[in-house]
Amino acid sequence: MIESADFTIKAWSHVVDFVVDPPKPADPVEALKATRRGDTPPTFTVPLVFAGIYTGPIRLTIGVLDHEPDTIAPGWEDVLEVSLAIPEGNVYFNQPTGADTHEVGSISAADAGSYRVRLHASGRDSDYDLVVETSAERHLVQFWKAPPANTIVLANASSAGKSLPRFVAMWQSGLSGPATSVGYTGRTASAGQHTGRDRR
Repeated sequence: MIESADFTIKAWSHVVDFVVDPPKPADPVEALKATRRGDTPPTFTVPLVFAGIYTGPIRLTIGVLDHEPDTIAPGWEDVLEVSLAIPEGNVYFNQPTGADTHEVGSISAADAGSYRVRLHASGRDSDYDLVVETSAERHLVQFWKAPPANTIVLANASSAGKSLPRFVAMWQSGLSGPATSVGYTGRTASAGQHTGRDRR
């Protein structure tokens, strides 16, 4: 299962990737044969975390939940929720250059499937589009199993966050699995407000 975690990771070109490496056969000979046959599933990579800074460290917290939270965690400027069809494999967050990687568990065949992912960010505007050695930018990513649904914007206070729905729609168009699309709740929820089920 994906594990809760809290760490610093470097964004690159505004992005930190969410990656799932497919499981490999235990027998190295069979693994080599599978690779030669082209039977190895592709690595699942999604630019899930969209940073304000161009390159530099951000604080990233991962939360794994049993169900959709009743309220939005307080203290976040931008909150957006997406669906992901997550495959079996080893899970990590990765600077796109591969220079900084943090493992966060694995997904078994039984746990693979449709998840809702709530993305939170604060401090995106502080050093927007800059290369920095330190930053106050923070991100929270929450996962729980749920059927696929439209992308929804729950809070959108930063200037950098305004482009996030377009960014999400771009990478979603390249994914296979349950179809998702960008949509809106028709409101902006403030931090700590009940999210409810009044989605359109």
